Amino acid sequence: MPAPGTAAASIAQPAAGLGAGAFVVPVLTCIVAFVLVIGLIFLARYGLKFMEPYLLKGRQTPNLAVMESVAVDQRRRVSVIRYGQKKGLVLTGGGNDVFMGWVDDGNAAPPPALPLPGGQPAPGPAPHI
Repeated sequence: MPAPGTAAASIAQPAAGLGAGAFVVPVLTCIVAFVLVIGLIFLARYGLKFMEPYLLKGRQTPNLAVMESVAVDQRRRVSVIRYGQKKGLVLTGGGNDVFMGWVDDGNAAPPPALPLPGGQPAPGPAPHI
C-alpha cells in the first residue's frame, strides 16, 4: 500500500503540458502562417503586374484580331476578323472551318441606280457639299 498522503500529493500536482502555453503557441503559429500566406499572395500579385509586359511580349499580335462573332447554330460561328486594314469572314465549327472572303469597308461607291419604268433613273443619295 502506498504511504498515506502520497495519493493526495499526486492528485494535487497539475499534469505536465496542459498549461496556458499549450494552447497559445499553436494558435499564434496558425495566425503567423496565415498572415505570411496572405502577404505572399499580395507580393505575387505585385510581381505579376511588374512582369506582365515581359511575359506577354511574345504573344502580342497587333495585326490580327477577332472583331465580332455570331453563333449560326449550336456548333458553328461566323466571325469577322481584322488583319491589318482588311476584314474577313470565317465560318468555324462543324466538320471544317471555312474562310468566306474579304469584306468591303463600306467606303466603296454605291451600286448604280436602276432606271424606273418611265425611263428615268431612280433618285440617288444627295451629293455632299
